[in-house]
Amino acid sequence: MRLLSVTVLGTALVTAGLLVPATGEATTSEQDGLTVRPGVTRAGEKVALSVPRCGPGRHWASSDVFDGRARLDGQDGTAVLKADARPGTYKVRVRCGSHSASGKVRVAGRLAWPTLLPGDRDGR
Repeated sequence: MRLLSVTVLGTALVTAGLLVPATGEATTSEQDGLTVRPGVTRAGEKVALSVPRCGPGRHWASSDVFDGRARLDGQDGTAVLKADARPGTYKVRVRCGSHSASGKVRVAGRLAWPTLLPGDRDGR
């Protein structure tokens, strides 16, 4: 009977782990000419920014969730999200010459499936 319980728990954990990428964690957010990949990410992670209508040169992107301004070389760049970013959707703005673009990035909360693991939650 114990073997059956371990097998069922193991199967549930593997299934939950396989479902995580299918929940939209690697989507792309595009709005008004700015593409943010992935469109859903976690605090402290990097996102790629792309603005096809930006020409050569240095351009800057900003957002309340970025850890500083993000530099774009030409039409592409990266940004790092703040390590303490709260879950939610944040606007991203880019200005390159006379062109401006906006998009959004969503910061997801922690994954729910690790709470399936048995353990002491009081830290004893």
